[in-house]
Amino acid sequence: MKRSVPLFIAGVVLTACGGSGFGVTAPTDAVSTTDSVATAPGATDPVITDAPATPELMRFTPASFTDPAAENTTAITVLVPEGWEASGSVQWLPYWERLAFLQTHVADPVSGVTIDWLPIQDFIWFQPPSGFSVPIGGNYQGKAFVAPITDPLQLVNEFWVPNDLAELNGAQVVSTIEQPVVAEAFLTGFGGPGEAHAYKMRFAYTRDGQPWERDVSFAILVSSSPQITSWYVNFAYTAAGPAGSLDANAGVISTVIASRISTPEWEGIYRQCIKLFIQGIQQQMADTVRFGQLLAQYRAESRALQQQVIDERWASQDRQAEINGQILSGTQTYTDPATDMYVELPSTWDTYWVNENGEYIAADDPNFDPNDMNDGTWTQLTPAP
Repeated sequence: MKRSVPLFIAGVVLTACGGSGFGVTAPTDAVSTTDSVATAPGATDPVITDAPATPELMRFTPASFTDPAAENTTAITVLVPEGWEASGSVQWLPYWERLAFLQTHVADPVSGVTIDWLPIQDFIWFQPPSGFSVPIGGNYQGKAFVAPITDPLQLVNEFWVPNDLAELNGAQVVSTIEQPVVAEAFLTGFGGPGEAHAYKMRFAYTRDGQPWERDVSFAILVSSSPQITSWYVNFAYTAAGPAGSLDANAGVISTVIASRISTPEWEGIYRQCIKLFIQGIQQQMADTVRFGQLLAQYRAESRALQQQVIDERWASQDRQAEINGQILSGTQTYTDPATDMYVELPSTWDTYWVNENGEYIAADDPNFDPNDMNDGTWTQLTPAP
């Protein structure tokens, strides 16, 4: 069985198909596709010769963001189209069970299309006994004390609209699509009894007088006992842009979403911090100096956990490729002959190549050969069976 691999491992070079790009400017060294004109000696009329056309290139490059609190370890990688802007950071939350939020923002300043990952949280609920002092929304054993919210619109309105998605206040819900494959993956990862649902919601509204749209995707899992209900929000991200832009550019958006991932090095540190949280040393974790000392103290254990993360990701790559294929529109799975792995690439183009640096180039012209560009050695990819 071939293994799939997240697209973040390589920079990507994509050839823009007519009308399918995000307004990315062609490289300044691109060869003109117009005919060249030459004058034959002694001739009065110019001789028209056809110059070979070089496709307009649209490039994707990997952006990475480090975590200063974790010894400047690279925490996040994501593919960013050329001309777009990207930012990312790690926000540590030492008093919460969700110890960190990997803030990531990718935006096209030309079209206005943006992609953001939303903050997530773990929740707990029970009938408060007499004298219970934790307020609604307060921190109880690392979880937010909130009654379960299973209605997707209510969750968006109460959890994200007040801060992260304030512009959706009063927006129209265009569609709500359930994504059972994500819910199944959430429940499998949880490893216990519960009920999970995942949604992709589209909202329509007006921004600066222009029709705008936003997709919000997330999953909810509820696990109840007779006395206590624990519930969780995960897989939360959003994409927005002018009306019509999300469907028109679904493949590029999906490529960015599929590529964003935390590194095994940082994940190993994070898992070690979860162990420290369970041990009840949140105060030391909240202190910047002490936090650094703790990470150094547990470096060997963190490295062992890093290998565990790598092994788990290898074991789940085929399933992850299947999930991406079902929930992310506009992509197709290809086999990378250099690694014998699967990669998810936009279906906008029909021919893909990979070079020795793990970069990709795409074109709709089956006769296009990037090896003629004197830019490394390229091998053509084939669609996965």
